[in-house]
Amino acid sequence: MDLEVILYLIGSIISLVLILKLSKKIIKYSLLFIVGAVVFFAFSSCSKGNLSISNKMENVEENTLLRINDIPFIKNSKIDIEKSLILGEGKSWSGQILLNVPSSKSSVFNFYVNNIGDFGWKEQTTIRGETSILNYVGDNNRVVIISLEQARFNNTDVLISVSPYTEEFQQKVGEFINDKYLDIKDWKKD
Repeated sequence: MDLEVILYLIGSIISLVLILKLSKKIIKYSLLFIVGAVVFFAFSSCSKGNLSISNKMENVEENTLLRINDIPFIKNSKIDIEKSLILGEGKSWSGQILLNVPSSKSSVFNFYVNNIGDFGWKEQTTIRGETSILNYVGDNNRVVIISLEQARFNNTDVLISVSPYTEEFQQKVGEFINDKYLDIKDWKKD
């Protein structure tokens, strides 16, 4: 036999042995990973606590927006349930709602300027800018701040924050606000 053939055979045998040893380790670790994954998913699927929102997210969104009847919403608005907090309902709720609206920021801005007054809110300030802000006061000693930011694909992110004003604020300017701004008959004539 030729020396080259002998070296080739020895190299082949060493390569085969190394491949077999590495293959055993790869197979061993693969099996451990698979068994671990099966055990993890078996135990995690047994948990049925309150940690996950139901599979019917659309129903949750619809029910959430239906609980609020003093703010207008644009059709096809999507609420981000995880980033929203709503305390109460009807005309006495407070909290924050984060919406994604499938319209341009200027259209959404105009929608709120033209429609929120019909729900008993009186405009205090509006600012058009990169982030547009609309600020209103309403009955029940409440304030709403609507922030608008342009999102991707001609959508708009809308953050609606509603809270009662503080007792100190109410004592200082409450009568003025109620007399001047919330008397619906007066401001409808202006």
